Parts: sequence; structure tokens; C-alpha cells
Amino acid sequence: MIPKKDLRWYLFEETIEMYSKNGLNNYEKHRYKDLNRFLSDYYIFRLVGMTSKICYKLSKFYKKGDNQILVHDLLNRYPSIINQLELNYNPIFFGNDIKPFIKSLKGKTNFYPFYDIYKEVYEGVLDYNDSLLEKGFMDLENILKEIDPKLIVLNHDFTTDTKLVSLVAKELGIPTVEIQHGIYSGKGTIVPGNYADYVFVWGEYFKNLYLASKIKQDREIRILGYPYQLQQQKLSHYNKKVVYLGQNLELYDDSFLNQKDNTINELNSLCSGLGLQFSYRPHPSQNLGLLKSVFPEVRFTPDGETFADTIKNNEIFISFNSTALIEAALNSKLSIQLKNYSLPADDFEELGICRSFTSLSELKEFLKDIKTLDDLKSLYSPVDPSYIEIPTPNSGEKFIELIKEIL
Repeated sequence: MIPKKDLRWYLFEETIEMYSKNGLNNYEKHRYKDLNRFLSDYYIFRLVGMTSKICYKLSKFYKKGDNQILVHDLLNRYPSIINQLELNYNPIFFGNDIKPFIKSLKGKTNFYPFYDIYKEVYEGVLDYNDSLLEKGFMDLENILKEIDPKLIVLNHDFTTDTKLVSLVAKELGIPTVEIQHGIYSGKGTIVPGNYADYVFVWGEYFKNLYLASKIKQDREIRILGYPYQLQQQKLSHYNKKVVYLGQNLELYDDSFLNQKDNTINELNSLCSGLGLQFSYRPHPSQNLGLLKSVFPEVRFTPDGETFADTIKNNEIFISFNSTALIEAALNSKLSIQLKNYSLPADDFEELGICRSFTSLSELKEFLKDIKTLDDLKSLYSPVDPSYIEIPTPNSGEKFIELIKEIL
């Protein structure tokens, strides 16, 4: 175990420093906000936690199964993987949200709450209380001994809660896997995957990033491919609806908020002038009510619309370097990278993902061409498989195949 006096560094400060090296000047402020938000809602979490513990103990009584695998709750976004886990193992969700517990009541996946431990650790971070951090470690160690999972699967391993899980798992000899959850740039330090035993990446490009950074050795990296489900729509008819995909770039610097506002307004004006319908899809972390008051003239994607439906209902997608932009490209949509921020980012055109432009004036000329075309199929090309593989036969079966190699 890490000495008590170093736990705060490992669980919180080290990640803040790594993000700072990547230029995310506001990341620390956002992490403090997340910790405080959890603590303010703790008694609701505790009530759900008590209920879920009862459900878990009842399921253990009836199923009497082993083959437990702990699954980070954010991974419910990969239904193919969850379905295959349910067929082959006894998956148990964990995390700091309530929704997966509610979903677990209807499905085959149990839920075990770590809410009391998160409370101890988050208070330990905020209050500089090393003893509370150590208590959180010991309490989680006892729970993992009780559950006795064969494997722990993570969505990421760099927040306080997942770093604690990784640390305790390593102490107990429980292997951990992180599934790549977003795009990583070759121009920055890789933050995810530093602590999990294995990383399952989307393609050869990301494997090479890990090898070059010396974070992982070759035997600790597996190519899973793209874990999301694809719609694979046929390119037949385009209404030429344009969507700008928002990102939380304010994490880097407050000044990018004004630049984002200008970009949205200018794109809205540009598309309006060309007769193209423009919509803005905010990042989930953004305040939708505030945004709508700031942009009264801008159309937004419908409230509560899933990204799958946004892809289905629109044809042209623009963003800076969003994972969602790549998802749109993988789903046979015309995607455009607008590199108009002074932030390090890969060039998507060079990587074989989609067209990229460095200014709105360049983009305007391209959109003019789009406006006059009846058929946009000639402008679309598939995403380079060396960047992102499409797993066969599907991501769930490929995932089971990979974890059987580990276990």
C-alpha cells in the first residue's frame, strides 16, 4: 500500500499535475466541484446504497454464482459488451452514479455501492485528512475481498474513485482493464491507462501511442476496436442539416469560452446565409438553460435526444476534436474538423478520419460546394482502420475473447 502521507498525492494531486502539463488549467477547479457535488448529494446516494446492498445480498443468495467481474458503471454505454458479460460471467456494476442501480433492477447485472467509501475519500481529499484516505482504502479492500472479483473493468483510471479502485485491486492481485473511452492525441501526455494493468484500445494508432509513451508494454495492450454500436446507415439522401458538436474546452482556459461563443454564432450565421439548417449539440457538462439564453437565435438539438438519434437525424457534423465527431464519421456521416483553437490536437485529415480546416473562411468555401451538390457520397470516405478497427463479429464477443486471454 502507498504510505498514508502519499495517498492524497496519488488519488488527486498527481492527476491534476498530469492534466496541467496538457494545458488544462481549470481541471483542478472542476474536480473540486465534482467532489463537493457528490458530498452534497451523499444522503440520497446512501439511501440508494442501502437498497442496492440488500438487492445484491439477495441475488447472491439465489444465484450462488462465482465468476464475478466488477464493471465501472459508465460502461453501460456499451450494450454489446454488457450483454456478453451477462452471458459469460456474473457482472456487478460499481460507480458513483444512481442510474446503473436503477437499470440493474431490470437486467441481469447486479450493482454494489461504494458510496460510503467515496464519501470518506472525497472528504479526505478536501480536508487534507490522511487518516480518512487510509480508512477509505481499508474499507474498499474489505469489500473487494468479500466480492472476490476475477477482474475489474474500468472506463478510465484517473479520477479519485477509479484510482482508489486500481490501487486496492493491485494490492489484492485483482487484474484491472481499462477500455479506451475517447480519443487520445499524439501531441499530448496520455492520462488514462497509467494505473490499470491492461488497456483495450480502439486501433493500432492508440496502441503505438501507449508504446511510445512507455506507459504500457506490448503484452499489456490489446486492440479491442470501437466499442460503441454503429448504425451503418446507407448514404442515399441528404437534407444537409449541419450540427456543431460542443466540447468542454473551458477546462483548458476560461478564454476559450468566448471563442466557443463566437464560433457558434459565426457558424449559425454562415449556414443561414447558405440556406443550410444549423443546430448546436451541447456537451453534457454544459448548462443548457444558460446556453439557450446566450444564443437565442441558435437552434439546439432537441432536449434529451440521444447522440444516436442526432446522428440519424442530421448529415453534416463539425467539431474541434470530439470523439463524437469520429463516431459520426464511423456512422457514414460527413464529418468536418474545425481546428480553430490554439490547443494541441491531431489533424483528422492526416489520420484518415475526415476533412479538416483551420479557419471558418476555409470551411465556408467547402460548405458552399456542399450546398450545390445533389449527392454527398463522393465526399465521404471510411475511417482508416489502423486508427479505429471495427471489431468482428462485434465488440462484445471480441471483448470476451480478450479477457479470457488475461484470465
